[in-house]
Amino acid sequence: SAVIKPPPQRPSQTVQDENPSIIVAEELVPFPLPQAEGDTNRLLKVDSEAFASEQRNCTGLKPCWEKEREGKGEFVKKRDLLFRKNKDHFGNVNLQLVIPADLRNEILALCHESTAANLGVTKIKDRLLRHYFWPNCVKDTENYVRSCDPCQRIGKAREKGKAPLKLVPIITEIFSKVNIDAVEPLPISAKNNRYLLTAICMSSTYPEAIPVADINSVSVIDALLEGFSRMGFPREIQCDNGTSFTSHLTTEFFERFGIKVTHSSVHHPQSNPVERFHRTLKRLLKVLCLQSGEDWEKTLPATLLALCTVTHESTGFSPAELVHRKNLRTPEVLLYEHWVNPQESESSVTDYVFELINRMRRCQDLAVERMTEVQVKRKAWYDKNAVRRKFQVGDQVLWFS
Repeated sequence: SAVIKPPPQRPSQTVQDENPSIIVAEELVPFPLPQAEGDTNRLLKVDSEAFASEQRNCTGLKPCWEKEREGKGEFVKKRDLLFRKNKDHFGNVNLQLVIPADLRNEILALCHESTAANLGVTKIKDRLLRHYFWPNCVKDTENYVRSCDPCQRIGKAREKGKAPLKLVPIITEIFSKVNIDAVEPLPISAKNNRYLLTAICMSSTYPEAIPVADINSVSVIDALLEGFSRMGFPREIQCDNGTSFTSHLTTEFFERFGIKVTHSSVHHPQSNPVERFHRTLKRLLKVLCLQSGEDWEKTLPATLLALCTVTHESTGFSPAELVHRKNLRTPEVLLYEHWVNPQESESSVTDYVFELINRMRRCQDLAVERMTEVQVKRKAWYDKNAVRRKFQVGDQVLWFS
């Protein structure tokens, strides 16, 4: 099979930050970067017939065609196109379109760089395999992401010494508990914004991010109202001890709307479960600022779309699937439909409603089951190198008040 070669402009070395999870203004000064190899717009110029011809003439796909002719493998032919059968969460068989060698770099660029927000290897593999496949595509994806110029420049935060992990209760009601935080500072955008108020639903991991000019109490409340217009008012909010969230005005706002507030530990912000999401979001924002400069605010919706439509490890579903009961259409989905051109189903509205209700119930049950399973595995992995400290009566300790 064809081997995907990284773009020649990309450096081979990895640039490491001392603490890449912390954003400072100096780190985010924009500079020109070379465009990704290949123009993803070229994909739309390839119609279904031309794509089928590319499949037939690709030498790397000969073993796949042989398996299809024998009828023994997972490959099938439909409307002159070669597909691979793949099962989803519910055991339903979906068809992955098999990509010929000449189009693979553009597909990888679309899944990683276009509107996919430069997400990591795991999420990009999930994004790709929802609709596409080719031999060794997983390895090709890993090589492509690891050779990405902005991703190498930003790096990933290193873990520090840790104590054993304490599990938190699993939240089953969507948008009933929301974690919020402020990301600062970013380059001043064209709309004079340099901060982000971020929120994530603790049940569905659905993200929200609202640009603001400053993070005083009034700005925070206005941003929260904007977020709540889409998420509804939660029963509980978790946040840090920043003055924006503990001021008299903000406290009164929470009380008036019957929202319970819990604060992360002053000296251990990682007790906020959204901290990992914020680290991911900050890394993606760094990439946005490297590529877009003061126009980062315009590309923020694409980042949120990417985060909403990739499978989350803890639930086994994408946030969009748990909130909207279906995944949102993204550019790679549009491209898939452009090539495959599926016929619309003529099922009745009643059938659709009952199918949707059943899907909602199954999503909820499977997500809770998956979250419980992942919690146990994550605790076992986290505690592997943890140090359990034991104290005796009379021991001297340092007390943080």
